[in-house]
Amino acid sequence: MSVTFLAPAYNEEAVIRGFVETVVPHLPDGGELLIVDDGSTDATSEILGSLHAISELRVVTHPVNQGIGAAIKTGFREARGDVIVTMDADLSHSMEVVSQLIAGCDTADAVYASRYVPGGGMAGIPWWRKLISQVANVVLRVVYMSPVRDLTTGYRAYRTEAVRHLELTSTGFETQLEITIRLLSAGRTIDEVPLVLADREAGESKMRYLRLIPKYGAVAIRMVGVRWFGVASGGSQP
Repeated sequence: MSVTFLAPAYNEEAVIRGFVETVVPHLPDGGELLIVDDGSTDATSEILGSLHAISELRVVTHPVNQGIGAAIKTGFREARGDVIVTMDADLSHSMEVVSQLIAGCDTADAVYASRYVPGGGMAGIPWWRKLISQVANVVLRVVYMSPVRDLTTGYRAYRTEAVRHLELTSTGFETQLEITIRLLSAGRTIDEVPLVLADREAGESKMRYLRLIPKYGAVAIRMVGVRWFGVASGGSQP
């Protein structure tokens, strides 16, 4: 089973070299690291170009910034692996759980690295970010009667055939919620393994909470129709 590690990147010059050098040794035989450079305006593109000798690295570039959700959609389309592992390019996701994510796709359509199952949590994250995430996930679990506890984590593994043709409409961080609900509504199975999320090692977070809340709200409302009222889910039944 071949694997693609997929990482959107936007203005990550402070961490992108270290990210590539950290992740590539964890690739299974025949795997690839696919980075979607989402219109970076700093030195991210140049740094990635300087790493062309790393055969496992493949870069797809958006000419302008389109958002992390758009980068994920591009990655789903371009990935060559049977399994896609999505992760952040800021070194906040521990590589210790990646083998569990991949192995879990033997029996599930997706496996999430979850902050909200026993053994999971957050370390070094500001208290207010923890609070927003915790409250939001509790509310979302109730609204959708979700068996998944961490609906918004970005560290996940998917069977490629489960996500390749999802009709995603979001372009930002709220895409993570949309993917989850579309998969559940299509009858896909999602398992979780514990993750202790760390803060990014360097660079600036692209998540702007005041802008993100209304976008999450709009997607959450739209996904109620997908989950409960038979609106087309955009994913084929397994």
